Formats: sequence, structure tokens, C-alpha cells
Amino acid sequence: MLSAKFIFLVMLLVNFRSLPFAWHIRVFLPVLRLRLQYYLLRLRIIFKPKKVREKIITDWGEDLCPIGANPFELMTVDHGWTTVDDTDYNGHLSNSSYAKALDGARLKFVLKAFPAFARSGGWMALGSTHFHFIREIPFLARYQIRLSIGAWDHKWMFVIARYVSFPKNRHTTKTNSDSAKPSKTPPTSNDFPRLSLRTPAEDSVTPATPGDASQVDSNLQAEQTAEAMKALAAAQTQMTEPDGAVLHCVAVSYICFKHGRITVPPGVILPCEGFSKPPPTTSDVPFSPTNPPAHWKKAQALRIAPSGNMPAFAKFLKGGWRDVPEGERWWEDALDGPIEEQRKVNLRMLDCIRKGMEATRSIR
Repeated sequence: MLSAKFIFLVMLLVNFRSLPFAWHIRVFLPVLRLRLQYYLLRLRIIFKPKKVREKIITDWGEDLCPIGANPFELMTVDHGWTTVDDTDYNGHLSNSSYAKALDGARLKFVLKAFPAFARSGGWMALGSTHFHFIREIPFLARYQIRLSIGAWDHKWMFVIARYVSFPKNRHTTKTNSDSAKPSKTPPTSNDFPRLSLRTPAEDSVTPATPGDASQVDSNLQAEQTAEAMKALAAAQTQMTEPDGAVLHCVAVSYICFKHGRITVPPGVILPCEGFSKPPPTTSDVPFSPTNPPAHWKKAQALRIAPSGNMPAFAKFLKGGWRDVPEGERWWEDALDGPIEEQRKVNLRMLDCIRKGMEATRSIR
């Protein structure tokens, strides 16, 4: 009887990450941490005057934004471990565990990149995620999931996740997702320098609209989808990570931003969060919270008193931006130039994957 209890406890211990609510705790841990910081801040300023308290809380919320960051350079890192309950019969991280681990990493990325949108009551819908498995992650190995923005169009944002690990026989530099930053990236952009998404396949023709495709066109688009995923993985494989990490998997997620049932274009949200194109070449000082881009004051004016508040900001996101005259749309100027050029190059490849997968619905 004692041995049976002991075996039962051992089984619980080795599978602790799959116990009831364990997944929920891991996924929502970044939210809980942020909430805890908020309540501790309110506790510290409880005896200050009301106006002072409001200003401190507002400044704290605004400081969470990636002010002056290049949207292609911001990256978050989530750490994982291949435990017993995550492995398959070959002793490797199972295919389903890649998706399970990505859930928490994706929420961490969203909170880092879009805090103002979340505070306004917005939420993100996941359209789909595509995985390309390159190398297995062995049992008990530690790995990282590095997320960054790949591209966006009028509706979808493409988020790229790279699963990497550090070989024991290589000299690596320990990284920290909260402190390691590129030398030319503002303090709110963290972790690792961005890797270019240019590949030999970037000049391929974007497939036709799935609704107009014939059976032959659908087959062609399906082949182009597979080729695009292979090209993406091949390009990532050929690239050397700055810290010598080994790439195991590339995943592409499509997310869209929602306020209720209304879809908000990513091109409107990004500048409101503080994302910006690089400063002029004549300037040696990068954009940062202490040196914000020119449009940052306009973004803050939408949600900070006396000119704005969060309900007014939510109204702007829900469609108020359409009422702004063409020549006064500051968010378009904030991401033009090199950012817009990079977006188009990346979108040509990533959107091919989406359209190709949609075209496979007609294959029987």
C-alpha cells in the first residue's frame, strides 16, 4: 500500500506541469505579475494626494509602452524545459507541446508590445499558427521561444516564433529577456537583435485570391505554401544567432486586434504604442522614453488628460481614426520609410503562407 502511494506521488511529481490549472497558471503568469506590480504601486502611493496618485499610475502605464522601438527589433524570450509530460515516445519534445508552450510566450509578447491597447479594453484573436520542425529538442533540454513581429497588413499581424537552445559543448553568452538589449534599440525593446527575414523566395509571386482559384491553382498555392515555410526555415537555419543558439523550429502566428467585434488595423495600433521608424541619419541619439519620437505626444493626447482618456482612446481605435483627414494621419508617417519597405518585403513571403493555407480548403 505504501509503495502504491509512493508511485502515485512520483507520478504526480514528474507530471506536475500537466496537473489541473497548471497550463492556465503558466499562460497567465505574465498578467498576474503585471497586476501585482500595479497593486503594489497603488499601495505605495496610498497616502499621496489624489491627483498625484493618478499621475503616478498614468505614467507607470505609459512607461510600459515600447516608446521609440523599431517594430521589427522588439523581441521577447520565454524559457521552456522538456519535461516528461511534454515528450513523445522518441524522447523528444512532442509536436503538440510546441503549440502548448507557445500560448504563454505569445501572451507575454502581446503584453510587452501592446500594453496601451490592452488597457483600453482591446483583445487579440488568433487566426492560425503554422509550424516548421527543423531539429528535435531532446528530453530534459532547456530551450527558448523568441517572438518578434514579422509583418502586418490592414487586418493581420504575423508574429514569428523561433525555438532555440544552447548546445552544452558551445560557449554561449547567457541572456536575460528583461535586460539584454541591442545596442541601438530603445530600452523597451529587449533581448536580441532582429534577424532579417529576407530569403531567396522573397521575389516569388503572391498566389491569387483563394476564392478565385481553380483546383489547379489551389494545388499550386498549396505547393507555394510549403515552399514558403521551407524558405523561411531555411533562411533562419542559415543565419547564425548572435549568441550561437541552435534553431529547432519556426512558427508563424496570425493575430488580429479586436475592440468588441471591430477589427483594428495593426498600422494604427503600432504608433499608438510608441513604435516608430528610426531617427534621421543626422541624429546620433536613438528614440527612447527619454527621447521619444515626434508622434508620441499625439498618441498620448488620445488617452491622457486633459485632452484625452481611455474611453476616448478606445473610440479612436474602434473607428475614430477614419474621421481624421488624410493629410493629418500621423500614425502613417510614424512607420513610413525603411519600416514600410521592410514590411512589404516580409509580407510578400508571410502572406503567401496564409493564402496558400486558405486555398487548401478547396482541395478534395
